[in-house]
Amino acid sequence: SYEDQELLRLIYYGGIQHEIRKAVWPFLLGHYQFGMTEAERKEADEQIRTCYEHTMAEWLGCEAIVRQREKESHAAALAKCSSGASLDSHIQRMMHRDSTISNESSQSCSSGRHNHARLQSDSSSSTQVFESVDEVEQAEADAQLEEGKQNKIPNGTVPNGTCSPDSGHPSSQNFSIASGFSERSFSNEDSALETNKSSASSQGKAGGSDGPGLQDPGGAQQEEKLQDQDSLEGEFPTGGSVDFVPVSESSAGVLRDRDAVALTVVESWADSEAEKQSLVESEDNLSEEPEMESLYPQLDSLAVAALANSETSAVSSTGVTYSPELLDMYTVNLHRIEKDVQRCDRNYWYFTPANLEKLRNIMCSYIWQHIEIGYVQGMCDLLAPLLVILDDEALAFSCFTELMKRMNQNFPHGGAMDTHFANMRSLIQILDSELFELMHQNGDYTHFYFCYRWFLLDFKRELVYDDVFTVWETIWAAAHVSSAHYVLFIALALVEMYRDIILENNMDFTDIIKFFNEMAERHNTKQILKLARDLVYKVQTLIENK
Repeated sequence: SYEDQELLRLIYYGGIQHEIRKAVWPFLLGHYQFGMTEAERKEADEQIRTCYEHTMAEWLGCEAIVRQREKESHAAALAKCSSGASLDSHIQRMMHRDSTISNESSQSCSSGRHNHARLQSDSSSSTQVFESVDEVEQAEADAQLEEGKQNKIPNGTVPNGTCSPDSGHPSSQNFSIASGFSERSFSNEDSALETNKSSASSQGKAGGSDGPGLQDPGGAQQEEKLQDQDSLEGEFPTGGSVDFVPVSESSAGVLRDRDAVALTVVESWADSEAEKQSLVESEDNLSEEPEMESLYPQLDSLAVAALANSETSAVSSTGVTYSPELLDMYTVNLHRIEKDVQRCDRNYWYFTPANLEKLRNIMCSYIWQHIEIGYVQGMCDLLAPLLVILDDEALAFSCFTELMKRMNQNFPHGGAMDTHFANMRSLIQILDSELFELMHQNGDYTHFYFCYRWFLLDFKRELVYDDVFTVWETIWAAAHVSSAHYVLFIALALVEMYRDIILENNMDFTDIIKFFNEMAERHNTKQILKLARDLVYKVQTLIENK
């Protein structure tokens, strides 16, 4: 009607007073239709509120399942980390015990060799006296060599085979991937070999009275192999963990069997530790998504925490079943939304924690209804001014849905952005050929990629909030009064306002991006809108004269 057109014309030329924007914007965005009675408007409000509450209930049920899944994954990761720490402490205790055994073995080996030398000297004939003396001297020299080996402190370790925490050297349980050995593994090998020597000398002592015919070299080697296997089995207790020990070929088969048993014990022990740790430790101790966990620790009005605790499957409390694909898609979008909500206009007075929660609710509800498109960075920028003016979740949700019918095409899943760039190129070439020629010569930035953020967000980040309100309502009114592509003329007006500066400084693509980034929120909005209206009139005149 005439009254409707006159109202839109007044908005196009003069804007709206701030006090009545909350009443006018729903008409401009299509939530209300011009001519609706008060009863009809109330009915429309009630319908949209019911739809909004139903949508919220659906995605809250899905979110509860997502939270539960993340709690379970965090608890599993926490248990794995905790079991690793307990495994390290268990290995240290095992190392201390093994080093003690190593010391005792070296001492028994030394005493055994002395006794063995004396037995040989007593049982030999007078013709073997010099040989017996040489053997005793050799045994004493070997004993001194073994004692010196035990007293030696390699790589800053203390005599018992463990590393000092203040020595500055890596811990003895650290396993080298490159070499496959550790300091402790060499200590275990030495203790095993020394134990074999002690056992062999003891057997020699016991069999010395039977004569030299029992000392068969092949039999001694076979007994040494068996003793080596026994010592290796002693190094792997059934209740302990896996130790990395270098082994000979003869004992490789036994060691593999023991490794299988030890790995089974460790896995079962780690599972029991996981159950204990999950009851004690908080999930926040190991968060793979810290931003999501810390953004909204308490959502009392939404009762998300209660739902998350009660839901353990993909079925919500309302009986709705969610497919794994839907859960995965919503999880990805939820993380994106919460990151953007947290940093959305944090310096503006309106966005308190309570209002940020409203912003999040509206955005999650919209994405739930458009899950196939999903959330894209920048959508929160488009919702924020609507929520500031309307200050009502259901009403802002409806108006945002109407706004996104046009703005969705500017995002990557739409094709409007390329059309904007092509139209800008044509307009500049027709209306300001001198500026177009400069852009073409200085790196040819007539692709107008520097306008991308302008078109994506309707200049929201280029202006302060009060100016954003004026520009947006002008764009909405212009679609009915002058041009449905009014954003093109605002962008052209921004470029033309600074054309002299661009020409004088011979700006290239990098210069013009830097210039407009520095000029953000410093533009004269009234002058820009006036110039944009003049450019619309100029183009319309050119079209009519053709």
